[in-house]
Amino acid sequence: MKKFNQILIVFIIALSSSTISQAQNVGPILANKLDAPEPFVKQSIQKRALTWIDGQWKVENDKYIWVSGHWTNKKMGYVFINGTWDKSSRGWAWEEGYWKKINMSKWMNIYA
Repeated sequence: MKKFNQILIVFIIALSSSTISQAQNVGPILANKLDAPEPFVKQSIQKRALTWIDGQWKVENDKYIWVSGHWTNKKMGYVFINGTWDKSSRGWAWEEGYWKKINMSKWMNIYA
């Protein structure tokens, strides 16, 4: 029974961590998309331990705030999915970028 409880705890932790990593923040709905206040810079330089995150909108207190692009440490087993504008019948909403968990063998193929 003790071993079963340990396995159950590990399973719950793994499940909650993968759910948290895929949580996304969706902003308020707007009639028109907001333009980026700075041009997008496509980084072609590959850095072994870092990944480039494009500038994107962040939702804070129900308002949009621009966060400039930046380098950040790679997260083993994760890839960064950039934010996107999603259109619905009511208007546009910004969906923030997030770290998505992927299979380790796939991650090794991307970054090896």
